[in-house]
Amino acid sequence: MAIKTGKQYVDSLRDGRTLYIDGALVTDVTGYAPLQGVIGTLASLYDDQHEPAWRDVLTFASPRTGETVSKTYLEARTADEVRALAGCYHLRAMRTYGLMGRLTDFMSGFLVDTVVAMRMIGKTAAAESAQWIVDHCRDNDLQVTHALIDPQSDRSKPDAPSQAVHLVERRPDGIVVSGCRLLSTLAPVANECYVGPYHPRLPGEERFALAFVVPMNAPGLTTLARESFHRGQGRFDRPLSSRFDEGDAVLMFDKVFVPNERTIVAGDIEAYNGIMANRAGYTSLQACTRSTAKLRFLTGMALAIARANGRDKTPRYQAAIGELTALVTIAEGIRSGAMADILRRVEAFAQGRLVPEGDGVSEARAIGSPGNAATNFFFPYANTKAADVLRMAAGSGVLAMTEADYGHPDVGRLMDEWLIGPGIDARHRLELMKLAWDMTGTEFGSRAGLYERLYSGDPDLNAQRWFRSPVTGECEAMVHRLLEP
Repeated sequence: MAIKTGKQYVDSLRDGRTLYIDGALVTDVTGYAPLQGVIGTLASLYDDQHEPAWRDVLTFASPRTGETVSKTYLEARTADEVRALAGCYHLRAMRTYGLMGRLTDFMSGFLVDTVVAMRMIGKTAAAESAQWIVDHCRDNDLQVTHALIDPQSDRSKPDAPSQAVHLVERRPDGIVVSGCRLLSTLAPVANECYVGPYHPRLPGEERFALAFVVPMNAPGLTTLARESFHRGQGRFDRPLSSRFDEGDAVLMFDKVFVPNERTIVAGDIEAYNGIMANRAGYTSLQACTRSTAKLRFLTGMALAIARANGRDKTPRYQAAIGELTALVTIAEGIRSGAMADILRRVEAFAQGRLVPEGDGVSEARAIGSPGNAATNFFFPYANTKAADVLRMAAGSGVLAMTEADYGHPDVGRLMDEWLIGPGIDARHRLELMKLAWDMTGTEFGSRAGLYERLYSGDPDLNAQRWFRSPVTGECEAMVHRLLEP
């Protein structure tokens, strides 16, 4: 089938999945009130694909069927194709203000990267399965989530805990798996879930070296979601929680059957570890695009709040917001670098080289992924910094009344007289303060802060991987060159 409408997406969620939220079995997620906002947001993104003004930006012809499908699955190989893919990511990120870190866009890029990685290291069967999954998810316009992290049973140990998803049986037509995986953002409202690597597996952990995709209603799969952060408040009081609370979940696999065509890796540690090590970079481009959109939104919010209380006229806040503007500009440069990096890696792969190298003159010989580095370190810093500036610009003003207070005839008239700002009336000032509170003080805001810090995994483990990068050795070599006799 071609691209779905929003209604078709909503209808697809009525699939008999086993979903628990706040101690209750949710038999129809489309009727669960706290998730109506995010379901509506996702439905609007499906409808966007049918808008004449955006259709060419968001879609392309399926290479398998010729039907119109989401451009998030484009395996871009040329400069024009990379720009087209980046444009699709950008529009979707701007439509959600960068606040939904696990839109299906992320998994679209991840799955295409997986096909490329398996192809490059000669894992033909794995590449064919990964391509089948791309075709299936793309041509059916599915909402895809992931579960990449093992349960936190004992984080002092580097090996896989016994509770992690593992192989329990091989059959001629597939595998059977059991165990637990987290943290599956978007799971309550997704169609499919990818289970695969983030951290490498060690020799002896073959039964944990699994990469596959299953539908959210697979027999034996239980989704245990955290409580929803939207509890019925209107958009005035909860402008973000009411629209963008993706949900997070632990996935429990109790002897779940995975057919062969849905299985990318089942015990091959080289292939499992190769998925993350040999990507073209579509995932990183999407992550950088989303993070840049959020940084823009936070910067704009900080300025709007500062104007509403007059702090935009003080040197301290001009400097703080000016720094955020500079960070936005750096972020755009990183995004451009991620686009260039895709072309560099695609060219290297075409020549049979897994690692792109510079000539050592016009550019460094050892070249790391700017997109990966940015998602590991720059964006967690920049978006955390922006949230802090927003918090300070708003001050105690975020401890504000509600829309109902403003609507009360005995209170609203007094607010109109006294709770105003420079060039802004009481209602609009209150609306901005409720926005700032939802971004920084509510459960949604607190989760967003934690999410940014851990968006790409454990910062220390990420830093240790960068320590082992060839770039590190090239930096040290400069010192020894200087000291040579």
